[in-house]
Amino acid sequence: MKVTVTTRHLADNLNPEKLKAYALKKSRRIGKYLKSDEESTVKFVLWTEKFRDNAEITIKSKVLKTASTFETTDMLAAIDGAVDTIISKLKKETDKKITAKRRGLSRSQDNIPASVPSGQGPADISAVKVRRLSRKLMTVEEALLQLNASGESVVAFRNSATSDVNVLYVDNDGQITLVEP
Repeated sequence: MKVTVTTRHLADNLNPEKLKAYALKKSRRIGKYLKSDEESTVKFVLWTEKFRDNAEITIKSKVLKTASTFETTDMLAAIDGAVDTIISKLKKETDKKITAKRRGLSRSQDNIPASVPSGQGPADISAVKVRRLSRKLMTVEEALLQLNASGESVVAFRNSATSDVNVLYVDNDGQITLVEP
């Protein structure tokens, strides 16, 4: 990030070197938002008109061009106001990029066909429904009776013969299938 400070027509009571140092110090706050862009330039222009002190900041980078002007009776307050305005603009642009990325991510996941596994789990763990298995061991026949009685299409149970977890489910064809490890 390249920073330049220009002073014009300053009042006699203002020291240009102190103002330049103060502006460079404040530009570090702006640099946090432009950290990935090495070719960005930040220009400070400080000037006085009658009894008003003005500070103008212009930022040019690959993705953003913006400016801010602030006018008060104190030059340091004018620099602070202009920096605060620029930072709020940069935050707004950053938030726009983040929300656009999030929207693009959700749209791209919606277009994945259901037959192709995505290879990733659900994005939010709170969306996962947790059901506990009973600790009682069952035979395959008891699980089949529970499948018919419950009206659900899947029953997971611990097999009393092997002590492993098995699953009984009903296919789309109406066929009952037993899954064993």
